[in-house]
Amino acid sequence: MSPLQLFILASIFLTLSSLEFCLTNFVPVQSSKFRYLGCYVDLSNRDLKGLQSISTIGPYSIVSSVFVYNTSMTLELCSQICAYGRFRYFGAQNTAYCSCGFTYGLHGAATEDSCSANCPGNSTQRCGASGRNSMYELTYPLSGNKMTVESAASMPNISATSSSIIYSSTDAGSSTECIVACHLSQDCLGCAFVPSSRMCRLLKFAAVPAEVASETEWVWMKL
Repeated sequence: MSPLQLFILASIFLTLSSLEFCLTNFVPVQSSKFRYLGCYVDLSNRDLKGLQSISTIGPYSIVSSVFVYNTSMTLELCSQICAYGRFRYFGAQNTAYCSCGFTYGLHGAATEDSCSANCPGNSTQRCGASGRNSMYELTYPLSGNKMTVESAASMPNISATSSSIIYSSTDAGSSTECIVACHLSQDCLGCAFVPSSRMCRLLKFAAVPAEVASETEWVWMKL
């Protein structure tokens, strides 16, 4: 192992002694805050494509390729949805639509008064308009080397048109090696070690695909 891997491994071992097995429903990493960026144009070539090819995430279904639609949409709900993938930006559109992404502004800014629709779950908030995103930037607390152990069966589910969109796999001789691999991967939000195949599933969302939940009992999630 490299010195960096050994350092991470030592940090993980120090953390393991204070971890507990949690059997309650997992709450995805929450953004510490979000700030308004402005009103932005959206077209059929969507500005925020973070949920593209995702079918379901947690209790939410993806509609029109990139949106979560919810008749009780609020800015807080949209930020929570996008926190599943630790996305940097979210857009609230046409009252009840939420989309996520790591970049924004593909089609340019719109006038502020064109984002005039109220959010149905909180009428004091603006949720864009037709073809307009009320755009926000998310920030997250630093996770460091801390992880929590969760029952795979209790985790939110996620499904996609291709498994590579939501997780990747690598060889691992133990759960410890799997955890190290997750820490070394910037887009890994959690991991699952499969003893029968000696494979490590590196999760790109704070949710577990059904096929991963069926082959392992526990998952490690970054805090």
